Amino acid sequence: MANRSYRIGYNFELRVKRHLEKKGWLVFRQGKSKFPDLICIRVYAETFNTTKITHPQVMLVECKVNKYLSKKESEEFKKLKEIGLKCRVYWRDSRKLKEYDI
Repeated sequence: MANRSYRIGYNFELRVKRHLEKKGWLVFRQGKSKFPDLICIRVYAETFNTTKITHPQVMLVECKVNKYLSKKESEEFKKLKEIGLKCRVYWRDSRKLKEYDI
């Protein structure tokens, strides 16, 4: 059985995953504490009758119970943001989901 800290983080990742799926994102969770925790994709089509994709979006999400990123994680997010990827951190504040962009 996993230790308590891992389970808390895992459950929080699943909560964020469900939250993003309700907002229309297709969410993939990376196992074994890989960086980033979630990879999210949203695809818009001009109409539902066509297969032409007009505005695909990719967002990388890191889930933190305590809000703060490590220095290494911050540097990785800055590199990813430079190439045009949307990076976001989700954290909890008294059971409420909070978010901020890197």
